[in-house]
Amino acid sequence: MTHNNSITTNSILTNKFGYLITIHDGRKDDACYKCESKFEQKRNLLVHYSTVHEGRIDYACDKCEKKFLLKQHLLHHQRIIHEGRKDYACDKCEQKLGVKSKLIRHQKTVHAGRKDYACEKCEKKFEQKSSLVFHQRIVHEGRKDYLCDKCEKKFLQKHRLLYQQRIVHEGRKDYACDKCEKKFGLECILLAHQEIVHE
Repeated sequence: MTHNNSITTNSILTNKFGYLITIHDGRKDDACYKCESKFEQKRNLLVHYSTVHEGRIDYACDKCEKKFLLKQHLLHHQRIIHEGRKDYACDKCEQKLGVKSKLIRHQKTVHAGRKDYACEKCEKKFEQKSSLVFHQRIVHEGRKDYLCDKCEKKFLQKHRLLYQQRIVHEGRKDYACDKCEKKFGLECILLAHQEIVHE
C-alpha cells in the first residue's frame, strides 16, 4: 500500500495500533478492530481501546469509584458530578448544562427543531447519529449482539450488557451523591436525583 498526502474517498488505513480508520466522502469513522465499535473522533477510539481492550485506567476519582484514562476526563467528571457545575447556559431559555456539546445539541434539537439523521429504510429522522444507528440495528436488523452469561438476556449495546452485569448481578452502585448519602448504579440517575432533589 502506498501512502501520499491526500486520502481518497472510501480508503482504509491501519495504523501501528491496529485501529481501522475509514474515510467516507470526507466524514471520518473510526472503528475498533477488536469489537467493531465506531467513533466519530479518533481520540474517543483511542480512549475506548486503552480502557476496554488494554484495561488502562490511570486516574481515579477520590470521591467515588469511577476511574479514567485521561486526567482531563477525571477533572471534567469531578466538576460536573461532584461540584454540580453547569457552566454552559442556553441563550434562548433557562437551561444550564455541564457539557458544551450537550448545550449545542439542546439548541439544535429543542430550539431549532433539527433532526439531521434520516433512516434510509423508513425515513424516520433522529437528532443524533447514535440514535439513528441504534434504530437501524434494532428495528431493521433485529440485532442484539451482547449476551449476558448470568441471565441470558440479550442487549443491542455492549455498555447496556455491562450495566446489567454491574448493577443487576453485582449490585454495584458506583455513583454517590455528594450532597446526601444516596448511591446509584448509573451516572444519569445520579444527575437526575441531584437536579430533582438538591436544586
